[in-house]
Amino acid sequence: MTSDITGRVFNIQRYSLHDGSGIRTLVFLKGCPLRCLWCSNPESQKAIPELGFIEARCVGSDDCGAPCVAACPLDAICLKGHDKPEIDRDNCDVCGKCVEVCSHDALKVVGHEMSVDEVMAEVEKDRPFYRRSGGGLTLGGGEPLAQYQFATAILQAAEGEYLHTAIETCGCALWDHLEAVLRHVDLLQFDLKHMDPQKHKELTGQSNELILENLKKVLSVKEPQDVIIRIPIIPGCNDTVENIEESAKFITELGFTQIELIPYHKLGTSKYAQYGMVYLLDAPEPSPPTNLQNFKSIVERYGLQEMSGDI
Repeated sequence: MTSDITGRVFNIQRYSLHDGSGIRTLVFLKGCPLRCLWCSNPESQKAIPELGFIEARCVGSDDCGAPCVAACPLDAICLKGHDKPEIDRDNCDVCGKCVEVCSHDALKVVGHEMSVDEVMAEVEKDRPFYRRSGGGLTLGGGEPLAQYQFATAILQAAEGEYLHTAIETCGCALWDHLEAVLRHVDLLQFDLKHMDPQKHKELTGQSNELILENLKKVLSVKEPQDVIIRIPIIPGCNDTVENIEESAKFITELGFTQIELIPYHKLGTSKYAQYGMVYLLDAPEPSPPTNLQNFKSIVERYGLQEMSGDI
C-alpha cells in the first residue's frame, strides 16, 4: 500500500519494551495540544521543526572556530563574547546549515517530513523482532492525533502488512479524528492526567472536558481488553488518594478493565535547555514505593487490573 500523505516525525525508537506488547518500534509524531509541566519530550510540543543545541557536545569556538556562526544565513547564531554559540530562535528558520558544519554533533534539526512509505520502510526493518515477541508498531508523540490523517495512514499501512498496532494518546482531539484512528488500532493507550477540569488546565494548559468526553465514547469502537488507561503519577500534581479514587471510579463505571500507573521520572528535564525552554515543574522527587503501592491497591479495589508490572 502506498500513500501520498506525509507528516512530521521527530524520532523512531527501536526495541521499545514499554509501549505495548512485545518488542515494538515507536514512531514519535511532532506536535501536541497539551503543555504538561512534566513533559519528557519538550521537542515534541511544537508541530514545526526545531533546532536543538546540546551544549555538552560543543567544544567551543577556541577549538573549532565556530563555523556554525559563519554558516547561518540569517545571523541567528552568534558568540556574544562567549566561547559557545547562542541561538536567536526568533530569527532561526531551521535551515540546517549550521548542523552541516558542526563536526561534534552539538547541533541537530528535530522534526523531519516523512511519507507513510518511508515510515513503514523503517518499521519493516524490525519485523523479525515482532514475530518472536508479539510486538509491532506504536505511534507516540507529542500527540499522534495532532496529525490524525498521517497517523491513520500509517496505521492502515501497518494493518495491511499484518502488524500489531498501538497508539499513545492524551485524547485531546476531535472525536471524528480519534474515531478514524481507532478503527486501525489493536491497542489504545489513553492518558488520564487529572479528573478536575481546572487542575487539569493548570497542569497541562487545557481542560479535561473534551478528553473525558472522548474516553466515554471509546468503547463504541474498541473492546475493553484493547484499551489501557494510563495515569502518570506526578508528585504534587495528581498524586492524591482523592484523584486516584475518582479516576478509578470513573474508569470502572465506563466499563474499562485495565489501568497503568506510570511513576514520575526526570529523564526529559535536561532536554529543555537544548530548545531554549525552561522546565517549569519544580523537579520533585518520584513518589515513594509505598505511595505507588497504595495507589495500586486503590485501583485494584475498584476491579481494575494494574498493567505496569513495575509497582
